[in-house]
Amino acid sequence: MASIFTRTDKTGVKRYYGSIYHNNLRIRRYLGLTKKSAELALKKLEYAVLFNNYKADKKPEITFNQAFMSYLKNVERSGIQQKQVKVIGTKVKWFRDYCFAQRIYELEDISKKLAHQYIISRQINSPRPSTLNKEIGFIKRFFNHCIDMEWLDRNPFRTVKYVKDDIPTQRYFFTTKDLTLIMQNPGKYIDFFIFLLKTGIRSTDVFNLSPEHLKGNSVVKQMNKTGDWLNIPIPTDCIDILNKRNNHSLYFPELQTAFQRKICTKHLQSNFEPDFVRKNNINLHTFRHTYAHNMLNKGVPKEVLQTLLGHRSIKTTEIYANWVRKEELERWV
Repeated sequence: MASIFTRTDKTGVKRYYGSIYHNNLRIRRYLGLTKKSAELALKKLEYAVLFNNYKADKKPEITFNQAFMSYLKNVERSGIQQKQVKVIGTKVKWFRDYCFAQRIYELEDISKKLAHQYIISRQINSPRPSTLNKEIGFIKRFFNHCIDMEWLDRNPFRTVKYVKDDIPTQRYFFTTKDLTLIMQNPGKYIDFFIFLLKTGIRSTDVFNLSPEHLKGNSVVKQMNKTGDWLNIPIPTDCIDILNKRNNHSLYFPELQTAFQRKICTKHLQSNFEPDFVRKNNINLHTFRHTYAHNMLNKGVPKEVLQTLLGHRSIKTTEIYANWVRKEELERWV
């Protein structure tokens, strides 16, 4: 059985590939840049396979480690923050180490069964479903990279299902009392805290915010986490904050090193008891959760909030939508 499928590369060029199953083996080859040339090339390939004139090209011998390093370089080129690159690398390394423990060192030897066994072993360690799902996503993308590089013909993690989270957990957001406490002791971070609270922009994107990102009353910049572009209007008082700081190449020069950002986070957490901080995971990202809840409680549609937060999927935004105040829900009923 022969078929044609397409893939679009990073430059936007559509490429045609052929897939033929013969003697329980799959032969996958690049056919061309147009459908017409691909159809002609596929017929020639079918003929060669049928009459045993086809000589399979020897695949390059790629080890897991070589593929892993190639994948990390590809992730780094996407423009995401180095910290996120490290997280992704760690998750894939865990699976690599699992494979090595099973004495499996080559990509071709990784099976669907092994992939499912690994996820079962990870579930025994009881990570949060959301954490495990991110790990599954990272590994799936690793094998998709291997397919794109034509080192593999299939993704062993393709049939691995994401873990269902039957017990949703609320993302903690600052209450009015919390915010009063924070703003009574902001230190030199008063502008930074207000900006996070009133825009909902990730702190990692605010760290490197510069005058070139302010277009009129909107912030236009590429987000560190996803590489997508954020283009949203911001409140007047936040524009005033930026205008009084535009004598620097970056709006928040006091937060340019990992140490400075750690001190800022510690200052925020110092307003609460250590147990409370650990239990509710209080950090700079909590301002973003607070922004999302405040906007939903004002009646902002989740589709609008999705754009304001820069979420790729509406499902991510719906995490917050499950916790709208009862009074707001009753107003719409």
